[in-house]
Order: sequence, then C-alpha cells, then structure tokens
Amino acid sequence: MSTVRDNLMSRPGYSPYCGNMQCKTMPRTTWNGAQFRCFECGWASGFPAEFITEYKTRWGLGG
Repeated sequence: MSTVRDNLMSRPGYSPYCGNMQCKTMPRTTWNGAQFRCFECGWASGFPAEFITEYKTRWGLGG
C-alpha cells in the first residue's frame, strides 16, 4: 500500500495534497463523497472504487 493510502486508512481526517503538478499552491484536498478534490484547480483523485469502498467503511461514511 502507498504511503498516501496508508495514511488515509490510519489517520482520521487525513487528506492528500493536490496531484496536479501545475496547481499553483498544491493544497490538501477535500473529500467530496467520492474522491478527494482540490479547491484551487479542481483536480480530483482517481482512487479505485474498491479502495474508496474500504475508505468509506473505515471512517463510517456510508455506501
């Protein structure tokens, strides 16, 4: 498992940085209920559905 995925599954409230190398500030992303999204540039993560299901289950986010 990658460091980011490990952190997502083990650290409450953790969110990855924006993954768009062209983003001006590369802030931490926010959870939008399906993926993590950058408020600065609109980039969205592309985690596989299986991982997102595990993430939601781990943190009680439904679905």
